[in-house]
Formats: sequence, structure tokens, C-alpha cells
Amino acid sequence: MAKARSPSYPAISLKEAIERVRGVYEKDYQNPIPRTVAADHMGYQSLNGKSLGVLSALLKYGLLEGRGDDTRVSDLAVRILAYGSGEPERIDALQVAASKPELFADIEARFKDGRASDQAIRSYLLTQKFIPAAADAAIRAYKETKQFVLDESDGYPRVFTGGSAEVDEHQSVLSPALPSPPRLDSVQSQAIAAHAFDDLSATDLNHFRIVDQGAAIHVRGYVDRKGLDKLIKRLVAYKAVLDANADDDDEAVE
Repeated sequence: MAKARSPSYPAISLKEAIERVRGVYEKDYQNPIPRTVAADHMGYQSLNGKSLGVLSALLKYGLLEGRGDDTRVSDLAVRILAYGSGEPERIDALQVAASKPELFADIEARFKDGRASDQAIRSYLLTQKFIPAAADAAIRAYKETKQFVLDESDGYPRVFTGGSAEVDEHQSVLSPALPSPPRLDSVQSQAIAAHAFDDLSATDLNHFRIVDQGAAIHVRGYVDRKGLDKLIKRLVAYKAVLDANADDDDEAVE
């Protein structure tokens, strides 16, 4: 009698998957390597049920890629490994990786933002041909992944994008349409700009980026109410820069 098989799902959480792919990257970077070598870099002596499950999970998160027996560390994985915890580039990449497993996107769609008890999700998975043990493992990987990304994102709520589409490296969730950059050619406007933007690099504002000092505000990641209030204050200050330059222009005309 054939052994019952459950639908495909990541056997481990994204957090563990990142640690596994780190072992591969530290020893072979992004070189194409056989799966047996990748498994060895992750601490497994051979390709077996456990190591194949982990390799499969890394593929599902988009941390490994390749065809046939050859595999390599993906650009997405490098983006995660290259940046520190809390940096917007890492958060963007984590959110992309977390959204890649089809099962996770399915749970997010079935239960609004995945807000459901383990029992409710388990019941749903059982109707989708999961065996009980696999359902429990899938729920654990899903919940741990969601919590991991939330923690890394400093509580920003939107974790999964509901699909596997890559997030453009320069995409902003909120990118205000601003007028042409002000000409910071007066002491007054330069002082206003310095006051407006001097703390944008602080750790509690690491989701805010400025392009060309005093020229534009670039927002990366997801902004909560507190963050939005801070952004509004900076836009008001930015308007003061424009007003100062407008006053300078008016005086020049007179």
C-alpha cells in the first residue's frame, strides 16, 4: 500500500532556512554546486529524507535556485544575508521570501492575514489532503515564519504579499509625489533642510530614506501610524524649504 503523501510545504521556518543557506553561502558563495555538496555545507552527510526536506524548503523560500542536480544561493538570499537586522533592504527581502511558499499565500487568502487559531488552520489543511503530522509541521513553519518577519520588521504588520512576485529593489510602499528639488542656495533654506532631515538616519527611522539631501524623501518598507506621523512632520519641514526658496525668488525679482 502506497504511503500517504501531503501537499508540498516548507518543512522548516524561514528563520531556520536562512541559517541553513548561510552555511552554503559561507563555503561556496553563489557557485553552482551539486545538491550533495549543498547538503554537506548545511551539516548533512548525505541526501536523505531530512536533508532533501530542508533543500526543498530553501527552494520554496527562494533562497536556493537551480535545475536538476545543480543548485546555487539566490540573489534574494544574498540580500537577506548582506544586510543587518532591521535594515529596510533585509526586511524587503524577508517579506518576499516569506510570501513565496504557495501554502503560506493560500493560508493568508483563506484566513484574513492568517488570523486564525492553529485548530482552524489544521482543520483546513486536513481537507486539503494533509496528513495530521504534516499539517502540524506546516502550521509551525508558517506561524514561526510570520512571527520572525514581524519581529525583524519591528512590528510592521504587512508580512506576506500573497504571491511570489519579486519586490523591486527601489519600490516604495509610500513614495510621495514631491515638487522639483529646492535649490538650497541660501543660508536660511540650508538651515531648514538640516533641521528637517538631521535624524532620518536614526535607528528608529530606518524605514525612511532621503535622496539628495533636501531633495526628496524615499520611504521603504511598511509604515505604521507612528511612522506616518513622523513622515508628515518631515513633509511639513520640506514644504518650509520650498517656501524659503520661494521667498528668496520673490526678493530676487523685486
